[in-house]
Amino acid sequence: MAESIGKVDIFSKLVVTRANGPLYQQLVNLIRERISNGHLHVGSDLPKESELAQMTGVSLITVRRALRELEDLGLIQKRSAKAAKVIAQSPMAGLKGHKYGTYDDFLDFTRGSRLVLVSYGQEKGTLIEKYLGLNKGETGYCLRGCLAVEGQPRTLVSTFFPADIGSRLSIKDFTDILIFENVKRVLGIKIHRVMMTARADIASAAVARELNVTPGSALMTTQMVYLSDNNRTVEVSLNMTPSQYSVLSYDVALDKR
Repeated sequence: MAESIGKVDIFSKLVVTRANGPLYQQLVNLIRERISNGHLHVGSDLPKESELAQMTGVSLITVRRALRELEDLGLIQKRSAKAAKVIAQSPMAGLKGHKYGTYDDFLDFTRGSRLVLVSYGQEKGTLIEKYLGLNKGETGYCLRGCLAVEGQPRTLVSTFFPADIGSRLSIKDFTDILIFENVKRVLGIKIHRVMMTARADIASAAVARELNVTPGSALMTTQMVYLSDNNRTVEVSLNMTPSQYSVLSYDVALDKR
């Protein structure tokens, strides 16, 4: 109870007002200050989102955006169905990580970005064969584009579809930044789950030009296999993001033995 009272005391003093700029940024700065001065120590929990909103008089949307900023700085870790936890006393330079545990995490990954489409059509080749499990020479469909932030390409996206699904789509159908949502809307195919694999990679000369980075720069490549409720592969997305914008992290609980 004492810890709860102390936490309320800390956050009841947070004052944000529109006259001082964006509310979420004020909240970020105020929480950062309390972490850096030790009032919130590493390992401690923040109040729940609803409690923070009530204490500071801002909306849940504002609180969630502030917490995303703090997580991107490496100061806190957001947890599903639990309060966020303080994991560092000072920001980690250049850290920009994304996790995928819920639908909202997919929304967070694309927030502030725009899907720029380059091409869509029938293709054959080793990538199509590899990611769709096709025989040599068989064709599938591929959507190519990028996620851009403030007009700059941030993530290259190549999404592959089996021929019977891809043939029923056109480039004009991809209006939602989340590609699988377009498949659901246009074809009525519901995605049941996603299997994700991440690996370290380096930028080829062609990829470097598209992402405006130096050839040989470190990349994070993620492969996402989208499955329907009968475990059929509906689409496979291959995303390539410069390492300064992508971090892979884990939260592992180990039983004491």
